[in-house]
Amino acid sequence: MSPPGDGYRFAVAVLSAVVLRGGSEVELRMLEPDDRERLVRLFYRLSPESVYHRFLSPLHDPSEAGLDRLVDVDHVEREAIAAVSGDEVVGVARYFRDAVLPTADIAVLVEDAWQGKGLGPIMLEHLRDIARSRGIEAFTATLLSENRTAVRMVRRVFPSAVFTLEGTETTALMPFETRLR
Repeated sequence: MSPPGDGYRFAVAVLSAVVLRGGSEVELRMLEPDDRERLVRLFYRLSPESVYHRFLSPLHDPSEAGLDRLVDVDHVEREAIAAVSGDEVVGVARYFRDAVLPTADIAVLVEDAWQGKGLGPIMLEHLRDIARSRGIEAFTATLLSENRTAVRMVRRVFPSAVFTLEGTETTALMPFETRLR
């Protein structure tokens, strides 16, 4: 698949089908604006703890502006991968490219029932590969320091990640490993 440019739309947005720990299967595909209602349904299936860890604050309902931002992907500067089971989104990994540096800020969310099956790291690895092909050299993220699961996931996918504690939050810088040619 050639890299997207201005006006490019993915004819087939499916990246891969994956089998998770325990045998569950999901399809990984690019998130699209018509996934808005699926994201709303996903939000209401999340525990308050999962919402707090993802959005760094307690939210009771997704706002229209927030949903607009979540589905605003151009598949270049703003990318998102959806994990889909049946017709439901059960996980999302996304990046927002920095305007100056060759980095992108990321966020990963996995529905509670799908956590612990390896879905987060798989989505993050796919997102990294897409970002690398677009000239991004590292990811950044802000995590709640108490979110040990997210810290372990980052360490697993990015062994050379650097963490900086800032109060109740941890900032992670995740340089991509250099590939030998």
